[in-house]
Amino acid sequence: AGEGRRMGEVKPLVKLLGLTLLERTILSFNEAGIRKFYVVVGYRKEEVKKHVEEIRKRGIDVETIDNDNWKKGNGTSVLAVRGREKKFFVTMVDHFFEKDVIKDFIENVGRRNTLLVDKEVNRVFNIHEATKVKLKGSKIIDIGKELKEYDAVDTGLFFFNEEIFEAIEEAMEEGNASLAAGVKKLAEKGKIYGHEKKRGYWIDADTKEELRIAEKLILKSIPKKEDGIISFNLNRKVSLKISKWLCNFNISPNLITILSFLTAIAGSILFYFGKYVYTALAGIIIQFASIIDGCDGEIARLKFLSSSYGAWLDTILDRYADAIMAVFVTYNGWLIYRSIIIWFLGFFSLLAFIMASYSRKEYELRYNKKLESKIDNLSKRDIRIFSIFIGSLFNKAFEFMVAIAMLHHIVIAIDLARRRK
Repeated sequence: AGEGRRMGEVKPLVKLLGLTLLERTILSFNEAGIRKFYVVVGYRKEEVKKHVEEIRKRGIDVETIDNDNWKKGNGTSVLAVRGREKKFFVTMVDHFFEKDVIKDFIENVGRRNTLLVDKEVNRVFNIHEATKVKLKGSKIIDIGKELKEYDAVDTGLFFFNEEIFEAIEEAMEEGNASLAAGVKKLAEKGKIYGHEKKRGYWIDADTKEELRIAEKLILKSIPKKEDGIISFNLNRKVSLKISKWLCNFNISPNLITILSFLTAIAGSILFYFGKYVYTALAGIIIQFASIIDGCDGEIARLKFLSSSYGAWLDTILDRYADAIMAVFVTYNGWLIYRSIIIWFLGFFSLLAFIMASYSRKEYELRYNKKLESKIDNLSKRDIRIFSIFIGSLFNKAFEFMVAIAMLHHIVIAIDLARRRK
């Protein structure tokens, strides 16, 4: 509800990677399992209320609460929810948390007043501005920015019961209406506990500089654990830059999926012409399509637009693109060698590409876990497209395709042998 002077704008409406801070906060907690939201408004509240209406259109259950006393301190914003909920989570729009951090906190708070604390104080950005926390076991015994001795810092994520209302009122009687003052009162009575952040990022972004750091942390968290060698070391470095730009536009992940597919088809068709310049250009275009193929998922995660349909569409179009690519690369090889064997080797390659994906999906279905050994990186889509790309630069696209296909078949055989043992 506050003014947020250091940001220079109405803080809830500041944009970060295509979403306002308010949107990003609500959608982050919604993704982690919270379904009901209250936005306490004060400074330029009509603008914020209008934006809340837009968020509600995404199917989010969110209400606004007026706080006419917002100038007194942020503790008054917590008091504003009295009578609506007996237990609730509290955070601010300028605090960012990785999804797993939020989920872990939600799952472990119990019923006690709890503050998420970070004991890795040496990694906290701008420790001088951080609110320090003194712990005795898991119990918070003191809190404040000026503490000389402390064990952790306040991350700005709380779980409260109704005891917080009385604590804030007591602090207000002493002339301090801040939330920290209310928490300090709870600490004096032994009624608030600290839950340690285990892993994942968080940051309190009060300034534009800190907002840029938050942006880097969010982008860094986007790559998936199952990324292949080429995706992790090359494609993501480019695709994230593209996604950072694209997320500022109203473009859906599914549209990016389709554009990536059409780009891959366009590149594949160029193999048909046979001449080196077309072959090299074809390789460059399909590698670019492979990079763009990562943007759909990145945009979906950055803007909370992930869907089962989107993931399914991406998988289906990737398989079509792989098949069409294999056919045109095979024809490119036939133009050079003019032998029927080329078509048998082309079929051998196409089978490898299809089976590499199919065997991985089947494994996940049958064993309820992913294939994550290092050797499996050699049968992923990113490395086969990159291999064809490199081969095309030497006018050897077909030879490189057959070689990587052979490697795919070997990896599948190794996986089968390992599982049998």
